[in-house]
Amino acid sequence: MRARKIEKPKYEIVGELKRFNEADHAMARAEMIPDSPRWQEYYKKHPELEAQGRAWAALPGPAQLPPADQLMRTAMFGTIGLMSRDEDMTGEPAVEKIVLTPERAAAKIKGFARHLGAEQVGIGPLNQAWVYSHVGRARYSGKIIGPEINLPHSSAVVVGIHLKRHLIHCAPEIASVLEVIKTYVRLATIAVTLARYIRSLGYPARAHDVSNYQVLLVPIAIDAGLGEQGRNGVLINARYGNAIKLAAVTTDMPLAHDKPVDIGVEEFCRECRICGEYCPAGAIPIKQGKREVRGVRKWKINDAACYRYFRKVGTDCGICMAVCPWSRARPLPRDAALRKGERSDFIRNKCPTWLEEPSKAWEADLRPGHPFRRSSR
Repeated sequence: MRARKIEKPKYEIVGELKRFNEADHAMARAEMIPDSPRWQEYYKKHPELEAQGRAWAALPGPAQLPPADQLMRTAMFGTIGLMSRDEDMTGEPAVEKIVLTPERAAAKIKGFARHLGAEQVGIGPLNQAWVYSHVGRARYSGKIIGPEINLPHSSAVVVGIHLKRHLIHCAPEIASVLEVIKTYVRLATIAVTLARYIRSLGYPARAHDVSNYQVLLVPIAIDAGLGEQGRNGVLINARYGNAIKLAAVTTDMPLAHDKPVDIGVEEFCRECRICGEYCPAGAIPIKQGKREVRGVRKWKINDAACYRYFRKVGTDCGICMAVCPWSRARPLPRDAALRKGERSDFIRNKCPTWLEEPSKAWEADLRPGHPFRRSSR
């Protein structure tokens, strides 16, 4: 569907916008070691969540995967870690500024991002409500948890790369996870290089990738014109659906902004519900409507249930991406190459044969008729 440019994003602001503490993210909580000082400090403030945290910790997670496959995942995250320390994400800008008009600067940055491998690029305003309030994750040794985040930038450059559909349709097996992490490696390279380029032009810039975010990527991507938020809580892009991953660079460089878009997600997701019907964790609302979350009215997934399923099956699931009609190749000429290389109809017969057979713990959770049950193929 062609994106229609609009003057303001379609999400509904219905109250005071409140910043989100990264420490409250399910993934941040899952990284805590039981009974460590960080664990004790967090659950002293949130005692009602501690039993849930212990239940997560008791689940096997990626450790249940065949070691040779699990180590592929570890190797790729290690590569991202080489680029994602705070000193890699930001730095002092050059003393001498290269002065460009906002329009020319935006064109150069978009062109460079695409040259580096970005398939979608948008530039929008950085709403401070979409900046995390505090640092809540430690993805490398020496990272300090707890400081308040101060990111006084005016613009966000958001880059996206699509996920290969035939691998996403392997979800929740390891092949889909490896495709996601490989895409994060590419995005980290783009974001860190782009931030370095902007700083060399004389302007402050900070990269944000999967191992070191300071912003909520979905709303800043919406503000930058890359799509709308779907029922399963992630961005839906006009071309790639929700089979897309994101990274960003925030900066004070004067840049021309893109307009947000209307691609019909609101109306489609209201009636569709496929992602919720097929979610094995029951984490995506089906009959429930939208509700207010920190000042925005939206569909809200149960992130605790979603993460629990991640831990149970040892992968990042991904079924909601794979079954989403928006993420399937559409019969448009521009998608001909994608259709030729990635055509799939929920039958996972193209998953890489060089991977070992992963745990099948997830299959018991799939209802009869679920497209990913082996009995359905």
